[in-house]
Amino acid sequence: MQKKRSPNIKIALNHLLSKKRQTIVAMLGVTFGIAIFIFQAGLMSGFQDYFIEQTVSTTANIRLYNESDKNRPSIISKINDSTKVWTLVNNQKPKEQELKIKNGYQIIDILEKHPEVSGVSPFLGSQAIYKLGIAQLAGRVSGVDIVKENMLFDLAKNTTKGNIFSLQTIPNGIILGSELANLLGAKMNDNITVISPLGVSLEMKVVGIHNSGLVEVDKSRAFVSIRNAQKLLRVDGAYLTDINVKLKDFNRAEILAKEFERKFKIKATDWKTANANIFSVFKIQNMVTYLIIASILIVSGFGIFNILMMIIYEKMPDIAILKAIGYKDRDIMQIFLVESLIIGIIGGILGLLLGFVLQQIVGNIKMNVKGFVSMEYLRFRSTPAFYMFAYFFALIVTAIAGYIPARKASKIDPIDIIRSK
Repeated sequence: MQKKRSPNIKIALNHLLSKKRQTIVAMLGVTFGIAIFIFQAGLMSGFQDYFIEQTVSTTANIRLYNESDKNRPSIISKINDSTKVWTLVNNQKPKEQELKIKNGYQIIDILEKHPEVSGVSPFLGSQAIYKLGIAQLAGRVSGVDIVKENMLFDLAKNTTKGNIFSLQTIPNGIILGSELANLLGAKMNDNITVISPLGVSLEMKVVGIHNSGLVEVDKSRAFVSIRNAQKLLRVDGAYLTDINVKLKDFNRAEILAKEFERKFKIKATDWKTANANIFSVFKIQNMVTYLIIASILIVSGFGIFNILMMIIYEKMPDIAILKAIGYKDRDIMQIFLVESLIIGIIGGILGLLLGFVLQQIVGNIKMNVKGFVSMEYLRFRSTPAFYMFAYFFALIVTAIAGYIPARKASKIDPIDIIRSK
């Protein structure tokens, strides 16, 4: 006996409406599972996007530098390289190694002509002590060509006080990271003392305060002219420790870093490798997020399973009557699968809406978060992929949760039901 789909759907709706409270609870399980996924995944992805944005915009896509040799052989082993002789040297004094890049400015000229390079900036970095009154902090001084550095990293955009180009006009000017300025208690036009590892001390005037958005960077970094950095280290005017490269496509950094390393015979590190430890943390965060959401939706599936099993036991006489009037096993299975899918579809749509609303509300609340990065407002990534994944995953879970009870209902023998009554 051929049955239309509409009677089966009506029967499924009647079953669900007869257990309104349990049906609502099951739907809410799906709703909150999807909403939490949309919110959590959007928050994690938004934070990661913001971190990458800040990293790409404030640091070099490729950094070229000389790497110190940590496994230096002893002089005796060089003299006697026989495998039959053991050489033991205690407290070997390491050989002084220059971090200077040879022919640094010539390398810069070559890089500037590379078709995939958008900008190159010379850099001289060193550890330093910053002193203002009784405040004393260790940090890192960055000697830069401020015009080229600004072309690469748009320093002017993130400079909250002062003018970065004052480094060109004020001989002893210094631009402090915002967190470093706060820790020192330094203000515009204050004079601070900068001491290099060699003991060279320079009195410098604060001409700018810079906020990169990367808290750990802003806690320790200050910009000075390359000439002043060379004075602090007592080196000549050709001395550079790094060459910072900005690319037209930062996703090509890993490939081009290897090319530049082979070509110039110096170490080249791309931005992803430099931040590999942070990206590994992101991977763990993503894994944990997906596991939590999957657990919530699976628990919701058990709720749907329990509700359908209760409906089956309560509707045994109805199932017997339906089979007696000609309903086949597949019709009975269809009724209970439809019930589980209705719960999944409605709960899923509500979850998508709730997740979107939560993102909008929380995203407009001023947070002033400080961690890896400083953020005034939380960032969310709202991509269709998240919504589609969450919705289809919820439908799959509810379909699986409904299949076992539906199959059980379809196998019920109406004669056994009537006898038991």
